[in-house]
Amino acid sequence: MSTWRDDPNAIPPWNERPKCHCGFRTWLQVWTDPLPQGKKGCRFFKCPDIDDDFKACTFMQWIDTRPLGRVSLNEVENKGQYYARHTQAREEARLAGEEQERRV
Repeated sequence: MSTWRDDPNAIPPWNERPKCHCGFRTWLQVWTDPLPQGKKGCRFFKCPDIDDDFKACTFMQWIDTRPLGRVSLNEVENKGQYYARHTQAREEARLAGEEQERRV
């Protein structure tokens, strides 16, 4: 059975993304630099740097151990797409909280 990890152009479900040190769900990217060797074209998660304290979060987690076939060397997900998913997840959490309060 194929998963998003097998498809270099697939966007992972929001709840399957790791959280960075800032507590945000991470942003999916593709490595474009020639160094480290063998990582160009590999996907990784990184901090979206959306906190307001202007501290640089260095969280990064590789998804691929080697480049997957023909991965686009552009972002797998642009900032606008990331923020739309972030906003949607926050709204879903708010609605779930309201529903939970109503039940109590």
